[in-house]
Amino acid sequence: MSRKAMAELDTLRPTQLTLGIYQVRQKMDISARPRNAAALRRFLRGHRIRTIAGPGGALYITDHHHWARAWLELGWRRAPVRIAADLSDLSPGQFWKRMRALGHLHPYDERGKRLDAGALPATVMGMRDDPYRSLAAFTRDAGAYRKPGNAYGDFSWAGFFRRHVEEDMHSIAGFARAMTVAIPLARSGKARRLPGFIGPCVAASKRKA
Repeated sequence: MSRKAMAELDTLRPTQLTLGIYQVRQKMDISARPRNAAALRRFLRGHRIRTIAGPGGALYITDHHHWARAWLELGWRRAPVRIAADLSDLSPGQFWKRMRALGHLHPYDERGKRLDAGALPATVMGMRDDPYRSLAAFTRDAGAYRKPGNAYGDFSWAGFFRRHVEEDMHSIAGFARAMTVAIPLARSGKARRLPGFIGPCVAASKRKA
């Protein structure tokens, strides 16, 4: 089963506990760029929120938590979704067991500690800020590693930077300093076991040679 629909943003249920507020602000800026209704519709369809139907028919986000939060922050009410599977016939316990098996449950708090599904907020507006998620995303956007392809990889990079980068992550200056540390760190041997690792810069390798 896979079908497209429109959904109320404030009814979508998160499957993650944290997000990166700096990422949300970036996506708010991007979302505000379309200059007419037709362009906005094309933009939304291109960023359709991926979901799975769970107990009671509620839609649970499996990808694009940051876009959903950005659009709610902008005051938007509805957005296009893709419903990848219907698990609405399962009990809550069975549902979360299945979601965990599918790799769609990531209740890590802002310190990187894994909690249980009961800690998840009811909407994306209740998700907590983990600045290391933003650091991981912007470091990836800078070309320091490839997108892992799943949320587990994203959380792995955030956890890696949490262990190795110590800055005031809630200030612009501190986050900028963290970026200068994170980018070369992501290309170093310390990160070689992480998904999406691409190794040292080719240009730097040639200079050393």
